[in-house]
Amino acid sequence: MGRLCERPGCSQPADVIYGIDADHLTVWIDPFDGTVEYRAGVLCRRHADAMVVPLGWMLDDRREPVPRLFKPGEATNVVHDKPRPRKQRASRDDTGQLELGEVDDIDEADEVEQWKPVFDEDDDLDGLLKARGPLLSRAFGRREKK
Repeated sequence: MGRLCERPGCSQPADVIYGIDADHLTVWIDPFDGTVEYRAGVLCRRHADAMVVPLGWMLDDRREPVPRLFKPGEATNVVHDKPRPRKQRASRDDTGQLELGEVDDIDEADEVEQWKPVFDEDDDLDGLLKARGPLLSRAFGRREKK
């Protein structure tokens, strides 16, 4: 029976062998041929491709005889259809635009009454906002009389 990936929870067959050279701050990866060197581990292809090393270390990937700067992506047979033109829908925005009066003079702008919100401090939305505990009551300023 072949070896399995050493990553916890992974049961894929081993594809590479890896080791650590702490003297040279290097982690190396070799193809797995069925034999494991002393103090080496095995990983599946997915976990070997995702391997990262600590800052300042080097990853020596020896799986290909000629190293590449970038790995080629997985080849997929994707057929791209021509994009279909989208149909324009009629706008259903019936909210309308708020029209503001024009102000000709700066003095006239000062005379325009500014809108201010009005709050009813006694309204608790039929008990929905009632702070029942002492901490919430204190936080919302609604201390109940004892």
